[in-house]
Amino acid sequence: MSDSQKPYIGIDLGGTNIGAGIVTTEGKLLADDKVKTKAQNGSDTVIKRITKVIEKIVDQANLKMDDIAGIGIGAPGAINIKDGVVMEAVNLRWNNYPLAKILSKETHLPVILDNDVNVGTWGEFKIGGGKNTHNMLGIFIGTGIGGGLILHNHLYYGHHMTAGEIGHTLVKADGSLGRRTLENLASRTSIAQVLAKLIQSNHASIISKLTEGDLTKIRSRVIGEAFKQNDKLTKIVIGDAAKYVGIAIANTVTLLSLPHVVLGGGLTEALGEPWVKMVHEHYENHVFPHGHECNIVASQLGDHAGVIGAGLLAHHRLTEGHKI
Repeated sequence: MSDSQKPYIGIDLGGTNIGAGIVTTEGKLLADDKVKTKAQNGSDTVIKRITKVIEKIVDQANLKMDDIAGIGIGAPGAINIKDGVVMEAVNLRWNNYPLAKILSKETHLPVILDNDVNVGTWGEFKIGGGKNTHNMLGIFIGTGIGGGLILHNHLYYGHHMTAGEIGHTLVKADGSLGRRTLENLASRTSIAQVLAKLIQSNHASIISKLTEGDLTKIRSRVIGEAFKQNDKLTKIVIGDAAKYVGIAIANTVTLLSLPHVVLGGGLTEALGEPWVKMVHEHYENHVFPHGHECNIVASQLGDHAGVIGAGLLAHHRLTEGHKI
């Protein structure tokens, strides 16, 4: 096949799992797979597992490595995008790790590295919930909360290369330590902790049954199921979280006058449209000027946003030569 027709490999690297896919230039997945990261075994193990899953999906797609144009990878934590270095990723136990260079050496392919939420945002922007807009905010809510900004059709990084970190913005400045930022108050981790504490304080909830009494098992799926079954306690806690997400969006839209927001991540997937509607209502209560229209929608790519976005971002950077 010609170089312009060659697909890309997209990698979504997390502390628990490595997602990988063969992605066409139109964003179609030709093959995909997921393996455990096993970060506790060291960086060499992680690289071997990445290369192994790459080999597997290339074989599944009946392709050869020569048929691949390049690799895009989204990694958690602080990323030096220009040099392809993971500056700090706590859940991978990496500091100043030259991931792009090492993976390129292993695969003999060019590698583009970016933050995991940025690549997910890019995927939604290109073919998902943000398609046909030019400026948007992506918010991914799961274990933590991450954000990505698209301004004038490009990922925006800012002077310090950290733009979009909405999870670390203050939404309750007078709150107690550990209950001030959006991530503190509305991530799945925070919601699970609040629910567990309330249930242990004798508040009734179907979550006790859903987790068989083990409140350490409160994950997005459990929260979503309790929410769908109209569990009173879950709806109260989710309502509070929606308020803070709405406030954070209102602040960002007020500042940047954005027309579009995509909500993604495991919690959004589990809660669905009712969650998006709740967030939008709180946004409307706090945005300036009042009545400022903003389209807030759920992710269309779901769990594949990172993989597809990484592949499409590699295509964008390697063919269009966009300078950061």
